[in-house]
Amino acid sequence: MTDFKSMDDDEIVSFLAQHIDEFTDEVSPDFPRNIRLGLRSGHLVTRKQEKTFAVVARNCRVSYRPPHAELVFLYTDPTARGHGQASTLLEQIKDDPIIGFPIKLLCCGDQRRHFFEKHGFIKTGDDDEPYEMWYSPVAS
Repeated sequence: MTDFKSMDDDEIVSFLAQHIDEFTDEVSPDFPRNIRLGLRSGHLVTRKQEKTFAVVARNCRVSYRPPHAELVFLYTDPTARGHGQASTLLEQIKDDPIIGFPIKLLCCGDQRRHFFEKHGFIKTGDDDEPYEMWYSPVAS
């Protein structure tokens, strides 16, 4: 089993490149290079626990219109799935002031959609996959 918390960003990118078929059917040949550049520039950040990690595009208010953060990858070791690892990390991401709001993601599959809905993400657009989902904290 892999310990993601002990991996540096380059090791995370290498892991993603080796497992990219678990995330998408359409892989850009520039994928590893683009992720590395984003991490080095600070536009992308990793958040890690021992058995799960995320790559997030920060809301730096210049890259996306409208300004938002984007959850690019959320991965949990298959042996640790169903034990709250991803839920814990997702809540930490939502509370991270460096990442910012709102947070957008794209996901496929009803199981993943229900997981993100359970954490306050709202599906927008049509019912075609990938589902576009958004999270924005409720103002109190």
